[in-house]
Amino acid sequence: MKKGDEYMINSVCVLTIKVDNIQAAIDFYTNVLDFNVSKYYGEKIVSLQHEAVPIVLEETEHQLLGNRQGVLLGLLSQDIEQDFSQLKAKGVKVLFDEPKPCPPGRYFVIEDPSRNEIELVQFL
Repeated sequence: MKKGDEYMINSVCVLTIKVDNIQAAIDFYTNVLDFNVSKYYGEKIVSLQHEAVPIVLEETEHQLLGNRQGVLLGLLSQDIEQDFSQLKAKGVKVLFDEPKPCPPGRYFVIEDPSRNEIELVQFL
């Protein structure tokens, strides 16, 4: 999406659900909620088939979550470097020094005013 000459960062591209045990999560989402596994990205990250926004299960050690949210909103970036620079220039709290690689491309994480984390992802 474009706003004038600027790309807008308002397209949800993924929901990541942080889980304590990936096998238990796969069992729950497939056997209880009837999702199907779409793709494995290693031993701790799994994508589920979904008609609209992809849903990813990611195993994270429970103590790392602390009081943080268990669901991470992912927004689509068309130009990860530009979005990174613009958000930093706007004073947004960016949790990384630079965009990092991830299985589908590159990403970085920001915080909203309530300390909710939002992931920006550019698919390669």
